[in-house]
Amino acid sequence: MRYTVCIIILVFLTGCSVISKDIRREVDRTITLPMVQANPDAFKDKKVIWGGIILSSKNLADKSVIEVLQTPLDRADRATEIEKSQGRFLTESSQYLDTFLYKAGKEITVAGIIKGIATEKIGERDYAYPILEPLQMRVFEPYKEPVYEPSPLWPWWHYPPYNPYYPYPNKYYNPYYPPR
Repeated sequence: MRYTVCIIILVFLTGCSVISKDIRREVDRTITLPMVQANPDAFKDKKVIWGGIILSSKNLADKSVIEVLQTPLDRADRATEIEKSQGRFLTESSQYLDTFLYKAGKEITVAGIIKGIATEKIGERDYAYPILEPLQMRVFEPYKEPVYEPSPLWPWWHYPPYNPYYPYPNKYYNPYYPPR
């Protein structure tokens, strides 16, 4: 009984989202990046949670700017499916953000307030970037698939019909084995 109570307490203490509950309650999840690009004044000062892959980050004299390639978010507010991106957005913070922590290629989730549109160039073309003022941000390392290596007993891992690793499969997981 004591172990059951401990397990239940641990389940309720762990969180699933990277953004706090208070902010998630105030956010309008129906607002998308193309909607803001089409009509920025209608969504000014609305709170959203967007995420994606960091493309660049820079520190200016009065602010830090992060350019993000937007991707859909999963249930835990982590970036997924880069192929379904709806565009790019900028996160502008008056605080100093270290460019090493916010470097290109990392995943980011931003809960923020829509402040408007900034038109900048991507190559030769003008692009309308929605601007978010961050309330809360979370950066992730890119997800790495686990590496599975073949059994060290190969090719003699079993003689039919017995599996020496039963009930486990013939492969075992080694997270420290480098990818090939």
